[in-house]
Amino acid sequence: MFPPVGRECEDHGMTLTELLVAMTLGLVLLGGTLTAYLKARDTHVTLETTARLQEIARHALGLIESDVRMSGHLGLTSRPALVTNLDAPLTDPAGGPVELRGCSKNWATRLSNPLSGWDQSAGAWPLDAPCRPSGRWRNSTDGLIVRRASADRIAQTAAGLKLYQRHVLVASSRTAAQVFVGDAEGRIPGAFAQADPPDAPPLADTRRLLVHAYYVSADSSEAAGYPSLRRKRLVAGPAVQDEEIIPGVEDLQVQYGVDADGNGSVDRYVNADGVAAGTTVVSARVWLRVRASERDPAWNDTARYAYANQDERVPVDERAFRRVVVSRTIHLRNARGT
Repeated sequence: MFPPVGRECEDHGMTLTELLVAMTLGLVLLGGTLTAYLKARDTHVTLETTARLQEIARHALGLIESDVRMSGHLGLTSRPALVTNLDAPLTDPAGGPVELRGCSKNWATRLSNPLSGWDQSAGAWPLDAPCRPSGRWRNSTDGLIVRRASADRIAQTAAGLKLYQRHVLVASSRTAAQVFVGDAEGRIPGAFAQADPPDAPPLADTRRLLVHAYYVSADSSEAAGYPSLRRKRLVAGPAVQDEEIIPGVEDLQVQYGVDADGNGSVDRYVNADGVAAGTTVVSARVWLRVRASERDPAWNDTARYAYANQDERVPVDERAFRRVVVSRTIHLRNARGT
């Protein structure tokens, strides 16, 4: 018997042509979805890498900024000329000699230039032996040295001062200052008030002396060949210790705003080798370039990095790494007293 008219579609499946068309459409849709997914993933990775680079840059620049802003602060004075043992070896409160390990003997008392550094054009590590760099210093980068007193005042008592035995301290009044090394008795140099008067402003002030020399190394704790921001730091001992601040920073450049006419404002910005003796530095411009830790196959960094007196393109084998450059102008709070 013949099937009823109009029932053919119920008894027959898809033809081969129809199946191939359906499969082709499905593959096209799947390919489009996969392409969109891969593009979204690449965009996410790029955004995540950029965010990480900016996070590193903010952390490093924030640390440098807070340090630089307070350079030259010595307690009750900010005039290095009032330091009685300026550029002299360290001593204890009674005047006995104390050795400084890890750097030159007068590294802590070079307060004439509370903010200084070196320019990449020097081409050689500038700090005196045994202040050697760690992790292969990148000699195409600048260095920055900050000298200042800490923000926290030490209690002007023997008990308070005993906590800072072997630390480098600075005692100050309105008319004088002296750098010394704390001892087990909690003494301060005899020329300064030994205690605070009741219900009156302090006659003397004692704080830790902070000295930081920032530089960039070619290696880091994460990997050889992955750069890092580092610094030499004055610590208890007294000694100079090398520490890593954060991996990822591959360039540091600094220019100094000098006040040539004494009106407290910047007349021009110069590199470290352009700061003449006796010149007042009232601000600093700092640039940091941060590099990703992993290569991005879709990225080719052909940018020309020109800022301060830096002017370079990265080598071909380094172009697959993403980078960001950040900068900040920092005004010094204690510049007028220097």
